[in-house]
Amino acid sequence: MEIVEFAIHTVPVNHRGDWIFVELTDDSGARGLGEASGSADDPRVVADMEARLRPLLDAEFEEAALLQKLWDSAPADFVPRVAASAIEQAAMDLIVRRSGKSVAEHLAADPSAIRGDVPFYANLNRMCRDRSPETAAAAARQAVAGGLRRVKFAPFDEVSPDKLARDGVDIAQPGAERLRALRDAIGPDIALMVDCHWRFTTETLPFLADLARELSIGWIEDPMRVLDPADMQDLRDRSGARIAGGEALLMHQDFVDLATSGAVDVLIADVKFVGGIGPLDRICKMAAENGVTFAPHNPTGPISTAASAHVVAANPNAEVLEFPFGEVPWRGDLAVGETITGDRVSVRGPGLGVILDFAAAGEPAL
Repeated sequence: MEIVEFAIHTVPVNHRGDWIFVELTDDSGARGLGEASGSADDPRVVADMEARLRPLLDAEFEEAALLQKLWDSAPADFVPRVAASAIEQAAMDLIVRRSGKSVAEHLAADPSAIRGDVPFYANLNRMCRDRSPETAAAAARQAVAGGLRRVKFAPFDEVSPDKLARDGVDIAQPGAERLRALRDAIGPDIALMVDCHWRFTTETLPFLADLARELSIGWIEDPMRVLDPADMQDLRDRSGARIAGGEALLMHQDFVDLATSGAVDVLIADVKFVGGIGPLDRICKMAAENGVTFAPHNPTGPISTAASAHVVAANPNAEVLEFPFGEVPWRGDLAVGETITGDRVSVRGPGLGVILDFAAAGEPAL
């Protein structure tokens, strides 16, 4: 195959940033899509993608050799790795699309076990620019009304390890009130998950644990920068919650170390950070070998959602997919083929089964 053309598309979304997509076209006219959103440095990631793609143009590759080249060349630095991950997603989509299969079929150890759709939970954080408890509660009610049974929020805006050391856990009280408003809004039967974004310390874990038990929080994500196994076991025992972590990791061995440490019950990884679809699938399969559940980190756009959903569909230990609920009303118009019913997203081919109609993107949300 030859890659004869590439295009990079920026779609403004909201106050949290844009969606960045790369599109590859081969000599048969087939196209593949990848996503490079969430790097926090869009100009650099776009420039890096352009520099990586120019040498690939008009060169002949065996399909497997092209993917291996992309995996081997993915750097360890974050922004260039986001760029490399997006190119791999697009190449995988293109190659598998040419075969007529879905990416899930390409990845699955047992094709008969592939799920036709996969469950997702609502990440409410990205739709709540106003951080009041009332706004968080309204977002949660909207998600539940749409059929979702699991919601996640990152409530602890005011908290950091330095501020906790200086001021104590009183600075976490606004976050606790946001969570209480969420639980009151959704009732006792909807699963409530909390993302802590590494804000707590060993000394303040009892506060977090007691709050989690009070509100029946079932999933505590990344409570600390370093997930010490003993600290995490204490947090489990006191809170009754599972521990999730791994979203900021890049390299496979770091995921192995975390999965085998005993610190997490749920390993999370982002297709945009780890090198693409193939590396995400290998991390998922490694987690299964070590008795750990897997759930992709996915707070961005429709191509990373599709890529992550195919990995979930192909692997029995992949529990659930993150979905950025309610960001923009025109997402479904942009993402042709992304079919959502209640709390499930369909998984279909060929390739990722999604194409993008860039003309259908609307105005960014405030």
